Amino acid sequence: MSRFLDALSSAVWGLPTAALILGAGIYLSIRLGFPQITRIGGIFRSIRGGESSGAHISPFQSLATSLSATVGTGSVVGVAAALTVGGAGAIFWMWVSAFFGMSVAYAEGALSVRYRRVRPDGSRTGGIWFALRDGLGMPVLAGAYALFCLLASFGMGTAVQINSAAEALSDGFSLSPVLCGIGCAALLAFCLFGGQKSAARLCSRAMPVLAGLYIFGALAVIIKNIDALVPSLCVIFRSAFGIRQVGGGVGGMTLAMATGFRRGVFSNEAGLGTTAPVHASSSVDDPDRQGLMNMFEVTADTFVICTLTALAILCSGAYPGSEGAALIAESIGGVFGPMSKKLVALSIAGFAAATAVGWSQIGSAAAEYLFGGRLLVFRLLTIAAAFFGAVTGSTAVWQISDIFNGLMVLPCLTAVLLIPLGRGHSTPRK
Repeated sequence: MSRFLDALSSAVWGLPTAALILGAGIYLSIRLGFPQITRIGGIFRSIRGGESSGAHISPFQSLATSLSATVGTGSVVGVAAALTVGGAGAIFWMWVSAFFGMSVAYAEGALSVRYRRVRPDGSRTGGIWFALRDGLGMPVLAGAYALFCLLASFGMGTAVQINSAAEALSDGFSLSPVLCGIGCAALLAFCLFGGQKSAARLCSRAMPVLAGLYIFGALAVIIKNIDALVPSLCVIFRSAFGIRQVGGGVGGMTLAMATGFRRGVFSNEAGLGTTAPVHASSSVDDPDRQGLMNMFEVTADTFVICTLTALAILCSGAYPGSEGAALIAESIGGVFGPMSKKLVALSIAGFAAATAVGWSQIGSAAAEYLFGGRLLVFRLLTIAAAFFGAVTGSTAVWQISDIFNGLMVLPCLTAVLLIPLGRGHSTPRK
């Protein structure tokens, strides 16, 4: 079964999927006038201003919640895995994926506002499923996409993240996985039964602190090894095109490219449309502004967090060596000494828990679309998935979740490629 799932995951996330996402990103970049370059100032202005109003959440709260869902273990351990599997060149292709993925993210954010709905209590809900159903008249594809998203929320969004948190805390602090599972399950219960504003407030306070501390730690490692910065960048670019690559030549370049694209999408989720429900709940009425905010997420995730992780590992001289969290702990050991293992454990656990909170809101929106307001079963299953993930650590959960993530690509890209993206304010429908 494990071999079958691994083969299916590889098929779903093979080069054709990477090429599809890259092609969509190139097409949308040209169609939108390369907004990742021409509108860089607008990206940062879009996150300023706006407050939560009534049942709505503020633009910053929607940004923090969606960032929580994307900046998870993929931005930390995933980068170390990319280096181990695809070599330093995978980082270059991760950048390429993110650059063109920004235009895809813009389209996802814009569509989330244009096709959202208003609940009876005045709060807003949305997602790519509404764009597929109402914008393209594809209710079956919309339902399938929502189902994939719902299942991914149990797996990659909850069980996998909490499993990473439990492993990190067990390794760094000898904390029992059972206790970690109970704590994370309680956190998710608070956010799920407290509503989207409770999750938004928690994410808007926790994510800036988590990201700030992590950036400080990574920069400390890079600055201490500043002489290795330029050589590390040179290794990334040389390795990206097969020079001194793992497999050498074209084979090495292909491996680096496939790994970089896969890890890039796994980290920033551009092309999956998963953060659209969070953006739809914002008080912003301008699809263009929300699209720019979604572009900022890719910038923060890949070009900041992932890049700093990679450079810290390469500059420290720890690569090649250990794998995963151990590689990161080794890379910061020269700066933080014996505390390195504990700091890495806290970073992984913090990002993983934040991702689970963000994904709980995404899964909730998918369940609401599929089953109406009957969310009790979904909430209980999510809480159970958190505890299950902490105490089991099944490889199959990772593989199955990876498959559901990949299955969301085609429906999402169908929406962003076929629906016109004009500017202007949107009036949510009931």
